[in-house]
Amino acid sequence: MTDPADLVWDRACDPDTPAPLPGDAALAAVLLCHGMAMNGGLLHAVEGLEPGQRAAAVAGFRLLGLEVAADAVEDVARQAAVLREDDLDAAERLEVEAGRRYDAALPEWDATIEQAFRAHLAAHPEAYAPVGDAP
Repeated sequence: MTDPADLVWDRACDPDTPAPLPGDAALAAVLLCHGMAMNGGLLHAVEGLEPGQRAAAVAGFRLLGLEVAADAVEDVARQAAVLREDDLDAAERLEVEAGRRYDAALPEWDATIEQAFRAHLAAHPEAYAPVGDAP
């Protein structure tokens, strides 16, 4: 039998699956941001996400109790918004600082998010849509 938490996680990874409940939406937004950060760094993620997606990720990190990650996303986005395009040194410094902060916020990366998600799911199962039996 498949662990229901794994099914919720897998559902959140599917961009074509609606996330009508707050926990599902939070997890999906966090995983989108986190996936982009793991591919190209936090600066890449905040620059690549639409403003609504970024706001949803920040709210999602907060809902899962990952305040430091939420603060890092907000701060890096705010700093990136005022970077001059021709100031490559400042962009490099921000990229390094963003990576440092994100690593500090999520020391075990995926495992940190998964642990926070599982704790939230256990405490607030009503925040997540029910999962059916695995086929």
